[in-house]
Amino acid sequence: MTPELTVDAKDPARTTIAEIAGAIGRGQVVVCPTETLYALVADAANPSAVERVYAIKNRGSDQPLPLMAADVAQVEVAVGPMGGVGVSLAAEFWPGPLTLVVQARGSIDSRCLAADGSVAVRVPGHVVARAIARAVGGPVTSTSANRSGVDGVARVSDLDVEIRGMVGLIVNAGTLTGGAPSTIVDVRGRVPKLVRDGAVAWSRVLRSLA
Repeated sequence: MTPELTVDAKDPARTTIAEIAGAIGRGQVVVCPTETLYALVADAANPSAVERVYAIKNRGSDQPLPLMAADVAQVEVAVGPMGGVGVSLAAEFWPGPLTLVVQARGSIDSRCLAADGSVAVRVPGHVVARAIARAVGGPVTSTSANRSGVDGVARVSDLDVEIRGMVGLIVNAGTLTGGAPSTIVDVRGRVPKLVRDGAVAWSRVLRSLA
């Protein structure tokens, strides 16, 4: 049976975060909370761990994995500069459910990149998720903990039985808010482009840049 850790969603113990980060550092895929749904989290710089995320989700290799990071500094060190539009949106909406598509220039595994070399990344609005990325020392994968084409879960008890058996650790932070996934915005150009509508309304994104 896959081990399960219960964590305080608002004030996670350092020892618990260290244990989670250790599992990720050893190449395991871990179910972790975000501000909306539970996610499959793995070291984005570990090719075998990233490949396992694809296998667990039964996800096509043409669908790059989104990432989450501890803060803007971690994004710029591991991924690369976000540009003016990206910096402005990050200042307004991070931490939170806004994912930015930027050009990757760092050490992120190629399976997390789109064909054009871009990567989708955000700083999540959940204390535990940010603490994990900080403890790992770099961005981690952040794709919903479900099979492709199936709804994500806001409670650990709703995890697919097969997924439970394929991950190395489950982190239980209670019932999450659920709802829409993160909004995805391409910020590589001078004008942002909406890739996927979601938790942050597109109108709010545009107003923040006006």
